[in-house]
Parts: sequence; C-alpha cells; structure tokens
Amino acid sequence: MEQRANHERESKMYQHQSLQQNVATASKVRTVRSVFKPKSRSFDSKKRKVSKCTTIHSENGFLNHSFAPLVNGYAKEINSSIRVTERIFSAARNLCDLYDVALLDYKHLAYPQNVAKLVEDLQQEISVIDNDAEVLVISNEVELPTLAITKVFNTKTTLYYLPIEPLYLLKQQEERKQTAELLLSVLCYFYQVVGIPYFGENSSYMYYVYQMIYDWYTDEEFCEDAAEQQHVMNHIALIESESDNLLQVLSDQEQLNLLGVRFTEFHPKTTAEVTLKAIAFRVNKLIEDFPCRSIMDSIEEDLNGNDRECKITAEHYLSFIWSAEDCLYDQLMEMVNSDLQEYNEIDEPMSMQLFDLPQCKISHDLSFEQEFFDLLNELSDNLYDFAHERHH
Repeated sequence: MEQRANHERESKMYQHQSLQQNVATASKVRTVRSVFKPKSRSFDSKKRKVSKCTTIHSENGFLNHSFAPLVNGYAKEINSSIRVTERIFSAARNLCDLYDVALLDYKHLAYPQNVAKLVEDLQQEISVIDNDAEVLVISNEVELPTLAITKVFNTKTTLYYLPIEPLYLLKQQEERKQTAELLLSVLCYFYQVVGIPYFGENSSYMYYVYQMIYDWYTDEEFCEDAAEQQHVMNHIALIESESDNLLQVLSDQEQLNLLGVRFTEFHPKTTAEVTLKAIAFRVNKLIEDFPCRSIMDSIEEDLNGNDRECKITAEHYLSFIWSAEDCLYDQLMEMVNSDLQEYNEIDEPMSMQLFDLPQCKISHDLSFEQEFFDLLNELSDNLYDFAHERHH
C-alpha cells in the first residue's frame, strides 16, 4: 500500500479541466465567498475536430487507403504503439473487473484511436456508476502510460480568506487572553500544518495584491481626500508593523502544541467563544485522524502540464489576509476578482486510483478535504463574529 501511495504521488498527471470562471462581486460580510463555475471535465471539453483523407480511385494501393485521423491531447510519451496499447488495455481490464463493466473489442481500430475510443467508452460506463469520477490516461517520466480514475473535490470556486486582525484585536484585551491564545493555536494549525499562505510573506499571492494597493495609495493622485489618504496610510503602517509579529507567533510550533491544553482549560462566555471552542475540538480531531496532513498534498499543480501562471492555484483561493472589515478590503477584493477572471482553469483537491495493478476495492477517500473546507467556512464566520465585535 505504501508503494502504491508513493506511486500515486509521483505520477505526473495529464488532465484538461475546462472551466469558465465568472467571479462574483465581493461581499462585505464574509471572507468566504463563492463564485460560479460549471463542472470541470477531464481532457479538453471542446469537440475534437478530425479530418479524413479523401478516398481516391487509383491503381496505387497507398492512394486507395483512407487513413484514420490522428488524435491529439495525449502525453508525448505515447510513442510505442504495441507497448502502450498492451499497458493501457491491461489497466482497462483491471478497471472493468473492479467496476464490473464489460471491456469492448477495439481490434478494428488502429493506435491511438483504439486508446481514445477505450477511454471515451469507459468514461460513459463509469459516469453511470459515479458521475463525479473521471477516467484519465496518465504517465510519468519513467513508466508507460496507464489508466486512473480521479475524483475532484469541488471547492465551488470559493475564496477562503482568513483575516488575522481578529487575533490582533483579541491580543490587545487582557481579559480575553485565553480566547486569543485558543484562537492562535487554531490558526497555527491552518498555517503550520495545512499550509495556508500568509499575506505578509513575499512569496504569497496576497502579498502581491496588498503591495499593489499600497502603491496606489502612495500616489497622491489616487485619493483626492488628503485626510482619507492619511487614514489609509496610517492603517497600512499598522499592518506592516503588526503582520510580522503575528507571523512569528503563527510560526511558533509550541503555540500549536498547546491546542489541546488550551481547549480543555477554555470556558467560553460569548456565542463567538462557544463556536471557537467547537472549532478547536474539530481541529484537534483532524490532527488526530490526519496527522501532518496538508491540503496541499491533495492538490496537483500541473494536471495538464500548463504553466502555473495560466490557472487559478491553491494560493489564489486559500490565504490569510489582514482584515475583511478595514478600509482596504474593497480594493483587495476588486483586484482579486479582476485578476481571477483572466483564468479558465483551477487546481482543486483530488483523489486518484491507479489501475496498473488489479484493485480489490474502489478507493476515493475525500473525508479530510470535506472536513477541512467545512472547518474553513466555520472558522471564517467565527473570525467575522470576533471582528464584528470591534468594528460595530
């Protein structure tokens, strides 16, 4: 099983996920917002255009033959028809045995049309059994192509932005020290273990967004009201001075280790604190069930071999931000929405089952992903509730 797991991680996948991205207007209420997209598909969703050679009546046998069209869209490693065909059809038999479907005869088709037709037919059969399953041809740099079935966890093109300002505000209140410490431990899990990027790190996407906003406000012509501009600049100075301090405590392993103790000793007094304790319990359970598991482990960044700059990656929709209530938030979301409209693909968590070997059971466990994103929604609402105490 460990060998298969390593094999899955090392496999370089080739998948086209067609996606039309329409980013909704940013909400002023939640930092978790959905934006619409249709269901993504494997390979290219556009109908393949093929051309057939015209049959010419001639004594020359070559000219009398109509050649089958070439099929595009498969890995360039597919160049040895006999070996590749044997490998893929062997995987197809394993797949059909597991799902109890019939393997049709493709002897009348030449390579690679036989492989293309096989995948198309298998996809139709499997879709009847599981509409979310995708049949893929995959390969890596070492082995011949084989078949796999993947299931993608649909993030619903939601932006999961966690504001850090509520933690900063709670830390200023001595009487709420325990609340701040428990919230810190929870956020440490999402930063240290899960791997959600922090906006104050210059390698993150949100760092770039904030930097653009900072540059705008340093331009005297951007804001006509001098008082407003000074207010924003003072706020930017606060963010710059405090974000590094908060990053330091988020990076402290001991703060995460204290999660269990802080949860046990915490006695909530407000509705927001009751919710926080429930979230802390779920986080602790997630750590027990999936130790050291990061959501990034489930996200492949090169499903179709395209450059990362050509699609929405995890760092676009998963990030810490400063606040969802401050004077920068509207500009922040306007810039993000405008930027993401330029993409037509998205990286999402997925599970993959290979069929290079016979399989004894269907194996697609997305329970971690389901609990993780449920928790993100809960935590985002909880952070909003804490921020709302101060801003309203």
